[in-house]
Amino acid sequence: MCSKVCSTWSRTILDYAGVLMGEVLTHADTHLSVVSADCRIALVPSMGLGDGCVYLVLAANLARAGYRVTVLSNHFGALNDWLPLFETRPLPLPADTFAVLDGFDLVISDMGSMLTRYAEAAEKLARRYVFVGTLKVDSRFVQDPAVDTLARLPAEKARLLAPLAAAAGPLRCLPDDSVSMVEQAVAFCRMRLGLSDASSDIGLQTPPTLQHRRHARRVMFHPLSYNVKKNWPASKYLALARRLRAAGYQPQFVLSPKERDDHVDVFAPEFEVPEFPDARALAAHLYESGYVIGNDSGVGHLASALGVPVLTLYRKRRDGFCWRPGWGTGQVVRPALSLSFMRDRWAMFMSVNRVARGFRVLSRKVGGDR
Repeated sequence: MCSKVCSTWSRTILDYAGVLMGEVLTHADTHLSVVSADCRIALVPSMGLGDGCVYLVLAANLARAGYRVTVLSNHFGALNDWLPLFETRPLPLPADTFAVLDGFDLVISDMGSMLTRYAEAAEKLARRYVFVGTLKVDSRFVQDPAVDTLARLPAEKARLLAPLAAAAGPLRCLPDDSVSMVEQAVAFCRMRLGLSDASSDIGLQTPPTLQHRRHARRVMFHPLSYNVKKNWPASKYLALARRLRAAGYQPQFVLSPKERDDHVDVFAPEFEVPEFPDARALAAHLYESGYVIGNDSGVGHLASALGVPVLTLYRKRRDGFCWRPGWGTGQVVRPALSLSFMRDRWAMFMSVNRVARGFRVLSRKVGGDR
């Protein structure tokens, strides 16, 4: 999927990147009386936790460039004091959404955010907001990006923000599906937003009461995801957890509120399944854990951003897996065999032994469990 999107857009990006960078430099050289600190920018990530983590790369780099950035997300609203570079707030109520967003000079939104869930016409939304998609981009949402919003701003502020609005389109800008989404986000900041010093650092600061990997032998399993086709069978997760417990580890399972409703009885009889009221509580628990094991899902991305080693089980054998966790130490386990006519039965070719070997490799990467 990454390669298809990149091939569609990469030529356009390469054609226009130089123009956009020229605009940015021109704006800098004209000594506008308006500076980035005068501009309030809202970022509205996708509803998914993993996609949202990637969007934090944009938020942090815009904030370091001097913009006053606010991230609107129910996940990250609870982590405001962990992310001091920018403000985070929960999503507004549906009836208040457009009024809240009108308080910002520019709004950058993912395609999977709350905004695309409204019945508002795509073309009308495109003229108000800047849509940058971590997944597939609907071309209707990137026509005349934010032109109506820029038109109501003072001329110098509109001129300063115009290059950011022109970046509407796919976040992926490197035509290589082996490049992680975190790396793609950094490249987007450099190539499309003109932020030459962009990095993957999102500026996380954890409370001093927490200790990184305090419980080095606690292994958090996230066995589910929004797409059941991604999920390694629960029976195999349980078998792996038993094996790790016998080796002296402390396996626990993490489930979202919806997942708990449907699946807690599968795991709770044998293992702890702690409940987390919000993303802050989840992040604190992950931060003090030794490892995370799971499917391609948001918990793995959050753990990676926290510097916790992540073992990711991925159903495809050959593609670049751009959605692997992209911050700290990680290891990906793929099926031993991939047959096109059995693509939905990939788990048959990923044994418990194979995943256990992957975990040993990951453990050695971080120096064991000392």
